[in-house]
Amino acid sequence: MSKLKDKTDLAIVPLGAAEIRVAALIHKEAFGFDAWDERAIGDLLAMPGAVGRLAVDRAAEPPEPLGFTLLLFVAEDAELLTVGVRPATRRRGVATRLMQDFFEVARTRKATNAFLEVAADNIPAQRLYSRLGFLVEGTRRDYYKRPGNKRVAAHLLRRPISKNSES
Repeated sequence: MSKLKDKTDLAIVPLGAAEIRVAALIHKEAFGFDAWDERAIGDLLAMPGAVGRLAVDRAAEPPEPLGFTLLLFVAEDAELLTVGVRPATRRRGVATRLMQDFFEVARTRKATNAFLEVAADNIPAQRLYSRLGFLVEGTRRDYYKRPGNKRVAAHLLRRPISKNSES
């Protein structure tokens, strides 16, 4: 598993049909019970306005996939459908870099707002999104299913996409 020694070794590249299998594996590692399979990821990528992005460690030989995002652009809205990072490489800036890439892609597509939803029990993700300027716009009760048929709310978050190169 990648050690990602230097953040300059982290590259964000397009995620296409050839990378769907690795994206599904990363999603399984990141979300376990609630993971999307290859078919679900492929179906999402096939939607009009969908974009996949893959974070790779370029210093590894061969370059190692560390995480990915699935994005959806509709009119002036940019939605983060999912971001998944391998547990072994968390806390190394991969999710932050994927989110910065999300904002860069959104700006190039002239989006004005970014949207996402996050589970109420996913505190690390909530901290990341708050640090990046997202605010809670609403809540969906009992949205996510957990083992044991437990249900967890989803917080709906939004933030404007800035016009400059800052995240």
